[in-house]
Amino acid sequence: MELPPGVTPAFLAEDRRQPALIGIIFVTTLSFIVVMIRLYVRKFFIRELGWDDYFILMAQLTSWATMGLCIMILHYGSGKHLLALVSKPEELVKMYKWLVATQVVYMFNLWLCRVSGLAFYARLNPMPQFILYLRLSFAFITAVYIAQTMIIALQCIPLSALWGEGTGKCMGSKVVFISTGALTIACDSLILLLPVKIVMGLQAKMARKLALLLVLCFGIFAVVASVLRLIAMIVSVQHPDDATWYFSPVIAWTCAEISAAIIALSLPALRAIFGFLKEHRSKNASYSNSSEPISLDSVSKKKKNRVFHGNNTYEHMTEIDGERSASQEVLWNQDNNQKIRVTDTVRVDVRG
Repeated sequence: MELPPGVTPAFLAEDRRQPALIGIIFVTTLSFIVVMIRLYVRKFFIRELGWDDYFILMAQLTSWATMGLCIMILHYGSGKHLLALVSKPEELVKMYKWLVATQVVYMFNLWLCRVSGLAFYARLNPMPQFILYLRLSFAFITAVYIAQTMIIALQCIPLSALWGEGTGKCMGSKVVFISTGALTIACDSLILLLPVKIVMGLQAKMARKLALLLVLCFGIFAVVASVLRLIAMIVSVQHPDDATWYFSPVIAWTCAEISAAIIALSLPALRAIFGFLKEHRSKNASYSNSSEPISLDSVSKKKKNRVFHGNNTYEHMTEIDGERSASQEVLWNQDNNQKIRVTDTVRVDVRG
């Protein structure tokens, strides 16, 4: 094949798929590690798995599928110059097919993340008014998910016209990418802003509120990833003569956005680790200083133990059933001010 003027073999050999490949494997593996820690904490520290945990697990499993589809797009040419691929049109066709499949799975993956976030907020705030907000938010993100899927599926009629196996009408890549990307940013921002209402209602010092906001609003990185992905898509659309070269960053930001969302939604659950370490230190201190009451967490469940109180040790044996509250995250104050009180509680049944 005769090369166009100014195009060299070195130019055609350029390839930036490897950095994108390393990036998507790294972020997906990192999110997997975080989710496994989260599930361990929920199961063995908090002793309760909720719907938010099940949805985040499904999101994590789906992210592996998203990663695999992204790898296939890279395999068939994304990250190489378009001129280097024109001699193999069949690979370009396969790349477009994998791209459509990736878009559909990616949208479903993000929907799972958002539903997990809403389920977590429902765990934190069970008040009827806030549950109404969550239901409306669920309806909104589901409607957006359906709209995005329809845009992808109907971007060309018939869809085969997208990869040149037929003739038909197409929306154009610019319309598809920008519309779906903008809707994604809107949904991610909604999930990010919902915790603000929870935290600002806390009966706590401002420093405490800011610390909680920092944890809950870590999802801002998912929004940033969405924005950067949209920017990368716009750059790709602006270079139709070499779109495959500019599309590899889009692939990398696709997986990065999903992984950032999964990690952000898992960080609040990991707070239980720090609570456990704090209680463990308190327990050790109570053994070394008998003037302080022993933590009830140190009493084994359904086992006979001595009961310590003040400076006295009661030598008789008693049976104590100790059980932590189910969520261990927040308890709601049901009086008129309808605010939450952050605390840990135990339920004790003493049979002497």
